[in-house]
Amino acid sequence: MKQGKLTTFTRPELDENAMATQREMWKIRANNTIKREELLEANLKVMYKVVMSICDPVMKNQICNHKDYEEIDNIKDTLGLLKSLKTMY
Repeated sequence: MKQGKLTTFTRPELDENAMATQREMWKIRANNTIKREELLEANLKVMYKVVMSICDPVMKNQICNHKDYEEIDNIKDTLGLLKSLKTMY
């Protein structure tokens, strides 16, 4: 499971007759969407660190021996980490 970009923002088609107000509203929505995506990715990486910090040594050892651990750890995949924890316990 790769976290990378969670969503891909695709630009909606604007009619060539779109008013300046419609174009400006699109720009505002696009900027807000991009900021939310960046915040979500940052929060998920912090959550990864928090989850790992509360694991005891035995649990960390089991996580590190999980078949997908290397990939999960490389990209700090919080959802992958939680999924692997769920399968273990």
